[in-house]
Amino acid sequence: MFKKNESYKQYSLFGVTDSLSDSQRSMMETSIEHSFFVNIFSKINEKDFDVLYSTKKSRPNVPVNQLVGALILKNLYNWTYQQLFMNLNFNLLTRHALGVQSLGGSVFAEASIFNFQNKVIEYYIQTGKDLLTEVFDSLTSAQLKEFGIKSDIQRGDSFLLGSNIIDYTRLQLLIEVLLRFSRILDDEDKETYLKLLSVYTRQTAGQYIYKIEKGDLPKEIKQLAEIYHKLYVQLGEKYKDVAVFSIFNRVYNEHFVVAENKVEVIPSNELHSAILLSPDDTEATFRYKRGTNSKGYNGHISETANPGNKFNLITDVAVTPNNEDDAKILAYRLPSMIEKTPDLSEYHADGNYGSPAVDVITKNGSIMLVQTAVRGRKSQTKIKIEKDEAGDLWVSCSQGQRVKGEITTQKEGARIGKAVFNDERCQLCPYQDKCLAKAAGGKRTEKKHIWYFNEMRILSHQRLHNIYKIPEERRKLRANVEATIKEVKRGIKNGKSRLRGLVRNRFYLIFTSISVNLTRIHKYEINKVLFDYFCHIMKGLLPKTEPILIAYNAFSVKETRKTNLLMKL
Repeated sequence: MFKKNESYKQYSLFGVTDSLSDSQRSMMETSIEHSFFVNIFSKINEKDFDVLYSTKKSRPNVPVNQLVGALILKNLYNWTYQQLFMNLNFNLLTRHALGVQSLGGSVFAEASIFNFQNKVIEYYIQTGKDLLTEVFDSLTSAQLKEFGIKSDIQRGDSFLLGSNIIDYTRLQLLIEVLLRFSRILDDEDKETYLKLLSVYTRQTAGQYIYKIEKGDLPKEIKQLAEIYHKLYVQLGEKYKDVAVFSIFNRVYNEHFVVAENKVEVIPSNELHSAILLSPDDTEATFRYKRGTNSKGYNGHISETANPGNKFNLITDVAVTPNNEDDAKILAYRLPSMIEKTPDLSEYHADGNYGSPAVDVITKNGSIMLVQTAVRGRKSQTKIKIEKDEAGDLWVSCSQGQRVKGEITTQKEGARIGKAVFNDERCQLCPYQDKCLAKAAGGKRTEKKHIWYFNEMRILSHQRLHNIYKIPEERRKLRANVEATIKEVKRGIKNGKSRLRGLVRNRFYLIFTSISVNLTRIHKYEINKVLFDYFCHIMKGLLPKTEPILIAYNAFSVKETRKTNLLMKL
């Protein structure tokens, strides 16, 4: 049965804070845990989670704000579950962050937090509704309003988020899946196929491939192809409803093909990036990016970037298969971003984010996509389209010709037009053989160089030149998103997260983004308090009391920042 947790709002006569000294209480009130209590814990809407619990009268649920808050704290400090529960039980600040006023007893049992996550995932699978993303959106929306953060200008980037799986070779994967299938066979089938499988079942997949010479790999894989085919044909119908067989079936169809009643191995260079990489994570995909192989997912974040903001907040989070293009991810996220931040009018991204689909969405949403680079190789024969204030199109080539574009016809909703260049000047151009404007016409005197365009081409050219329409000081805004990417990747080691599965990795990125936003809010609030306090000290309105000085020195800010702060006084 769902019950809302409001016990933290009730004052306790015997609360632990009553036994603290003034100095200790001051340090607690300037801690990030107190900021967490005020800005995160107390603002989690527990009512959204009542769908996870029975409507019948029964034992009340563990407080949802404590469960969600604990998961955010875990990501804030990059704790393991063991470290989380150690702090929940013995760390006064951690308990304060979750509204617990006493030191007696456990906050909740360890099983509760795992059961809660499983319920959220199961609900998502059944309904497609992500309750934890709603927590992030609700908190961020309130923070944008409370601190006056402008979201009209935003920036975004993606990064590889490796799944916590074994890096299987092809042979090792085939053997591992075969071993797992063999374990779920009934006793009769185990006896029947004992001889066939014994060479593999007496050891692990890793132990087996350790002894294999490189030159014997094709022979070994061919042998496995025969075994897979035999088991698939003879046992497929019997075990078709078993989860382990579905993985076996997938691997069989991804690595082998049957032609003329003969099973053949699909060449390695013909395997696609979405094949099964591990039986422990069926959603992970393969990506090669900037000299790095990654098996897992893509993380994508967007954050505010208006230069007038006091600080910036992450506004949107997404995790997708890592073989999806950045432009596809942006096209998928933009409608949601526009809904959450309707004032969005300028978005900064790198050259991988431009596409016809993105151009259509940004045009309809009146958003200027500012690309900091152009995708692909640079051409020596560039042609660009510009629209003047009157709405006329002007087409320019890299050799200095500028002519008016003509709209000639309408086809399937896309405008078709052309630009006719001066043939005499084109004949003198050293790049005429490579030029995108093709020669047309009959006699030489009538010959013309024409470049055809449509609506998509117009939009893409406008996108590529958006960066020149904004003030120069805003043209490098995208670069700072790299620092944010580094912040959200703090729990990733050697390119891998601690988790498997797309949903759990999305939860990781959501909780981490909430904690990054909290860190920025806390630094702003502490600096504001300290600045105001030292202003009063310098004016002689307040004494230099010990608690505030302790809190100031305890706050982890660079010495240069402290010096600059005092110089402003």
